[in-house]
Amino acid sequence: MMTINETTLSFLLEDCIKEFGTEKGEKFFQRTEQIYQNLLDSADYKNSEVIREHLQRKLFPPMAYYKTLIAEGYDKSTALDYVEKETRKAALAKKEKMQGLARMPFAYTIYRMGVKKHMKKNFPDEGWETEWVRCDGREIHFDLRRCIYWELSKLYKCPELCCVYCENDDIAFSGLLPKIKFERTGTLGTGSSCCDFHFIKA
Repeated sequence: MMTINETTLSFLLEDCIKEFGTEKGEKFFQRTEQIYQNLLDSADYKNSEVIREHLQRKLFPPMAYYKTLIAEGYDKSTALDYVEKETRKAALAKKEKMQGLARMPFAYTIYRMGVKKHMKKNFPDEGWETEWVRCDGREIHFDLRRCIYWELSKLYKCPELCCVYCENDDIAFSGLLPKIKFERTGTLGTGSSCCDFHFIKA
């Protein structure tokens, strides 16, 4: 069974100790690990290895940490701040990868040629509903009408956590500058009818 040390929050124990001290930090981490394992055991992976990967590595670790902080008496706003601090580190690592693409000649063209295949493979119909609006030489625009991160945030009674997942996109895709500009006007997690993704050739 996967542990948090194998996920995008592999640094969580170290950060908990820095943030809360050794005794409290280790306690928080152990409780987070326990909640994480419970989430893994109860999850519906929809017979999809891609969904399993999302839940195990990206979705459940922050959720488990958030639920730990709430259980330990922190209010939602403070707990979200702590979780956001951790997920931002993971998003910055993804941003670095995006910067590698941005340094390539014809970065936008390369991105446009692969984006539909990438979305179909990594965001399948079992967890997302993708509506393509535009994919041409100037802009890539698609709307997510359904997203498993939003659905599971609601299912596990922490819809406010979804905004943290959404923020990761803003951080990661900023790495595409200056070749590609990422814009979004709203997300499902903030009450919009969809998450609109715009990648504009800069």
